[in-house]
Amino acid sequence: MLRYFRVKPRPEKYAPDRAQISAGDLERDPAALITLRQINQLPENARRRVYRGLLPPALLARHGIDPITWRAAGAPVVRLKAEPGAGKVALGVRPVPDAADDFMQIELADNSLNGVDLNFLILSDPRAERFGTDFDAQGQPTHLGTARRNLPEEQRAQAAGLAPGQVRQGLGGSRPVLDQLEAFLGLLGHRAYFLEPLTYASAWLFERRGFAYVRGHALMDRIHHEFQPGGRLCAALDDSTPFRQPGQWRTVRGRAWAIHDGILEHIEAAWDGLRMVKQIGRPAGVETFPRAVY
Repeated sequence: MLRYFRVKPRPEKYAPDRAQISAGDLERDPAALITLRQINQLPENARRRVYRGLLPPALLARHGIDPITWRAAGAPVVRLKAEPGAGKVALGVRPVPDAADDFMQIELADNSLNGVDLNFLILSDPRAERFGTDFDAQGQPTHLGTARRNLPEEQRAQAAGLAPGQVRQGLGGSRPVLDQLEAFLGLLGHRAYFLEPLTYASAWLFERRGFAYVRGHALMDRIHHEFQPGGRLCAALDDSTPFRQPGQWRTVRGRAWAIHDGILEHIEAAWDGLRMVKQIGRPAGVETFPRAVY
C-alpha cells in the first residue's frame, strides 16, 4: 500500500513554458505535455472541441443533453469558461436551460509544477430536494460552510442523509466522471492530478477512487484513532450540538458533520492543508477508515 508521497524540495519542470503549442511540437514527441493555458490559446471552437472530452457522453445523454452540441431541448445547457491567457477551465452543466442550478460542475487549473489541480467537482441529482446550506439567513454565501453557516438548513440536510457541502443528494456518477477526466488528462500527457478535499466525506470518497495523500494522511489516521471508543473525538460526541450526537463516529457522514462543526479542536487540529494525488490509471489503495459505512 502506498501511504505517502515524497515531494521533491525543488521539483523539476517537465512542460514547456510558452503559452502555445504547435503541431510540430506534437509531431516530435507524442508524450509532450499540454497545459490548459496552451489549450486556452486555441480559437473558441477548437477549445470547445478539446474540452468536450471532459464530459462523459453517457452522463449527458442520460439527462437529454446532446454530448456534441451541448444542447437540450434546442438550447445550450453547458457553460464553458476557458479564457485566453488563463491556465484554468470551468464547465457547468444544467439539466434544462432554465434550471436554477448546475447539476455538474468541474474546474481544472494548471499548477506551479506544470501539473493539473482538480479545483472543483460537484455532481448532484437535479430532481432531488434542495437544501439552502450555501447561503445563510441574511442571504450571504456560506462558501460551502467554510465562511459562514446556515444551521437550520444544515440540520435538515444532515437529517436527509447529505454530507457537509451538499445542497442536493449526490448524482452517484463520480467514477465515470473521474475516468473521463483521467482519459482527458492522459491525452494531454499528464501522469497524475491533484486536489484538496473540502470535507472528511470527500477525502474518504477520493480514497475509494484511488487517490493517496501528499499531505494529510497522518491527520486522517489520527482522526480515525480518536473516533474509536475511548478516543477524544468519540468522547466529544456529547450531544452538545445537533452535529455531535453519540454514535456518529460509526459512519463517514457522521464524522464529517462533527468535523464540519469544529470537533477537531478537541485534538488541537483543524481540517486544513490536506492534499491528494491520483496517478493516471493506477489506484493507490489507501484506506484510512477500514470497512467504513457511509
